[in-house]
Amino acid sequence: MGDIEEDRIYADTLGKTDLYVATGLGVAAVSVSNDRIGQFSLAHRCEAHDVAADGTRVLVATDEDVLAIETGGPDLPVEPLDFGPAVAVGVADAPLAAAPDGTVYALTDDWEPLGTVASVRAIDGDLVASFEGVFRVDETLEHVGLDDAFDVVGRETPYAATSEGLYRLGPGWTRDLEGDFRVVSAAGEQAHAATADALYTREGGSWRERDVPTDEPIVDVGYVKDGGVVGITKSGTCLVDPVAAKDGASGWRSRSLGLPETAALAVPEQ
Repeated sequence: MGDIEEDRIYADTLGKTDLYVATGLGVAAVSVSNDRIGQFSLAHRCEAHDVAADGTRVLVATDEDVLAIETGGPDLPVEPLDFGPAVAVGVADAPLAAAPDGTVYALTDDWEPLGTVASVRAIDGDLVASFEGVFRVDETLEHVGLDDAFDVVGRETPYAATSEGLYRLGPGWTRDLEGDFRVVSAAGEQAHAATADALYTREGGSWRERDVPTDEPIVDVGYVKDGGVVGITKSGTCLVDPVAAKDGASGWRSRSLGLPETAALAVPEQ
């Protein structure tokens, strides 16, 4: 049996989740089923800087425009949103995007500017990570603390990954871990954070370092519907840590996608 046919049977049996990955060659669609990283392909060719889930579609920041890609089928419709070049995208009450000059916009009837900050690096929920720190999206951008932020979680428990440490927002910002953090992700009870050479997971209210089968820097972490964890490295290695692997073995599985300049991943609603 060929690998493609085996991937299809495996996905039909256990169900699959499609990930969408922003890379220097375009947006890659990657099929994950339990502990298996299956078929992958370029859903759209472009230079993608960021990707964010917006319901059943994904938003993509590119050098040309912000794109909306409908997911879940063999042919993925791509809609330009008439934004222009973008460095980051996200979704709060409405789609959000950041231009190269640091101006953040919300899409209502049209793209409405909210404010400008230096070097926007990530958007999640109603939080923006930038060189100037963390900002909250309202009718404008409100600075809510910290400096040199690279990533944020703006839903449920807010987190920020900064050059001085990983912070969690309660009544104020509390530093959970020291170090130069570039990535943070969370969903429900799960949370992960990464420096250039280490990955951490939060379990039972405390953080611990996790072994991963690669020395490549992890640039994003996401969560699939069965509770499994997925990650992507800068050079395009996809990682999956299933809740319960088919073979009973624990730990990460990995597969190189062979796609350069990987920046982010998104898991849309299935």
